[in-house]
Amino acid sequence: MFATWLYVSSSSLGQNADAEIANIRSIAEARNHELGLTGVLLFSGRHFAQFLEGAEANLDIMKGSIGSDDRHTGLVTLQADPVEKRRYGRWALAYSGATHIDGVLADALRKNDGGKLLRYMDEFVAKRH
Repeated sequence: MFATWLYVSSSSLGQNADAEIANIRSIAEARNHELGLTGVLLFSGRHFAQFLEGAEANLDIMKGSIGSDDRHTGLVTLQADPVEKRRYGRWALAYSGATHIDGVLADALRKNDGGKLLRYMDEFVAKRH
């Protein structure tokens, strides 16, 4: 059994966002690998959306780290369900930057439903195979 977490947050990155994103990705990929987590990170320029999956204790460690990171605000959990099988098992951190997903994110937040966002992530990952 694996724990999952899908969240959306607002970016508080300044003008040097590209360098910060590169740093986030580098650290997250290594840390996810170390903790046995897999998932997807999207960055629209204004918002982050991330889905993570793995052992509950390890996911809790990452939740604490992400929750205390001042590079984003307004973190909203859209989904946190146990699953039998990993959704993104091949990806320590599949990443898409500069995506035009603000409409998808706004819809997910308004409806408090991550279903459409997860489908978007599935399509993104499928294109990367």
